[in-house]
Amino acid sequence: MKCFSCLSLLPLALLAIFVTAIAAQEPVWMLGKPLLDEKTTLEGKPVRLVDPCMVRHEDRWHIFASANGGTVWASTRDFTTRPIASEVIKLPVGSCFVPQVFFFRPESRWHLIGMMPEKKGRYPKMAPCMCTNADITNPKGWSPPEVLDVPPPLDEAQPVKQWIDFWVICDDVKVHLFVTSDGGRLWRSETTLAKYPHGWSQPVIALRGDFIYAPHVYRHDAGAREGYLLTLTARAADGHHYQQSYTATKLDTAWQPAAATADKPFAGLANVRLDAGWSGDLSHGEPVRSSNDERMILEVGFKHFIFHGALGDKSDEKAKRPPAVGLLERLRPE
Repeated sequence: MKCFSCLSLLPLALLAIFVTAIAAQEPVWMLGKPLLDEKTTLEGKPVRLVDPCMVRHEDRWHIFASANGGTVWASTRDFTTRPIASEVIKLPVGSCFVPQVFFFRPESRWHLIGMMPEKKGRYPKMAPCMCTNADITNPKGWSPPEVLDVPPPLDEAQPVKQWIDFWVICDDVKVHLFVTSDGGRLWRSETTLAKYPHGWSQPVIALRGDFIYAPHVYRHDAGAREGYLLTLTARAADGHHYQQSYTATKLDTAWQPAAATADKPFAGLANVRLDAGWSGDLSHGEPVRSSNDERMILEVGFKHFIFHGALGDKSDEKAKRPPAVGLLERLRPE
């Protein structure tokens, strides 16, 4: 009887192994038609849209992106119909671009963190900046950019030639600013909530790796345990951009790799099912969260990831492919 029972269970065990193996080969993400494509215009003219950011307010999603040396905006109630807009609106924020947008509760105002060209020689090419708005639905309500007084990065072993893509996240006491620089360095500066947006500390290196830019940091708890998720854009050996992820227990502690290689990425050609003629580049992406305040709280089961890429045949590297803003949809947990 015991041998018969073992034999009867053997097919079930083999089936379980087979199903597990198939699941491991399935992509984590699905990529369909663009949110904003090459036909989207600004003031009736073609526009190149990159560095997207998406935030939820009441019954609408608000999408910001870099374009024409500044920042543009569009909104939608849902993103099932693609593209979500045929025309975007330019914000009155001057040369501030690469936007991060959140609702800063202590002031009851929306904050847009970005960067702008450095003209005084204090910073390596780009300066961090901030704009504010009382009403996110009013694209003309944004204030002119204010340069944040973050000290320039110092690294005696490898001087910083350029730093780009500033990101702010708050805990209960402090405001943390993350930024990437050449040489695969992630920097962190901090100030207190009471002093923000002033009083920044000297930036320190928070992580070294083979990433190139676009740090996005979220509060991402695992059960009752506090945790944080960091995503960055990296370049694979074949030239395609993909998304890496790291985790940490605190914002001022060491980051540990989670899915940080091209063969096992957070999001890349190895785990994304492409559709609609995408080239395979996944650049400057951020997880889409339902919350919208300065704590950057990301729900455990988040479903989407916004990024910019290119349309066209990914095998034709010499072709000039138009940029587009896309949205990944999660098919299964990592």
